[in-house]
This record gives sequence, C-alpha cells and structure tokens, in this order.
Amino acid sequence: MGDGDNGMRRFGSMVFVLAGSLILAGTAALHFTGFAEISIWIGGLTDRSFFARAIPTVWLFPFVHWLAIAIGLVLAGWNDLASLRALLFGCAVLLVADAALIFIAVGPFIGSATLLAAAALYAAAGLRPK
Repeated sequence: MGDGDNGMRRFGSMVFVLAGSLILAGTAALHFTGFAEISIWIGGLTDRSFFARAIPTVWLFPFVHWLAIAIGLVLAGWNDLASLRALLFGCAVLLVADAALIFIAVGPFIGSATLLAAAALYAAAGLRPK
C-alpha cells in the first residue's frame, strides 16, 4: 500500500476522533451550564459543611476532564502521536466508566448516551488499521 493509503486511513481515523471530540465537548459544555444553578442552590443551603462547599467545584471536574480528553485526542491525532491507539482506548474506557457511574447515580440520561457515543467513536478510530 502506498502513502496515499496511509493518509486515507489516518483521515478516516481523524474523522472518528473529531466526531467523538465534538460530541464530548458538547457534553462537557452542557454539563457546565448547570454550574451556576448548582452554585446558587448550594449557596441557599444552611449547611456550610465541607461537602456542601465542595459540590460546585466537584461539578466542574467532569467538564474539565471531558474537555481535556476531547482537545487532547484531537491534538494527538493531528500530530500523529505514536501512542494514539492506546490513548483512544484508554479514554474510551474512562468515558464508559463515567457513563456507567452516571447511569448508576441517576438512571438513563442523555449525558450517559453521549459519553457512550464518544467512547464508541474513539474505539472505532483506535480499531482502524494503521
């Protein structure tokens, strides 16, 4: 196979990575929209314990790590990082775990479905031949 074939395979993988990253960034943005509401809700509580004060910050963690995954995988794919396949599978597993935890905590939820969609796209990119 010539260099053109490698370029097309890389392009196909990048399509999956970009699609997964767009879905994941959108999920992160949607999650972030709840930050103000959760902060107001916590601010109105009489409970000022450590856990009550920590909730708004903990709410930001998924936003930050989902956005970091989305951006990081696009950059890794764009720069043809040698370990991209391992990163794709590792991040896919992380997103499946996030979706499972959300499902356990709140039941069926669109956020879990979008996380699974992004995970599937990342796994598909990782399964494509080099």
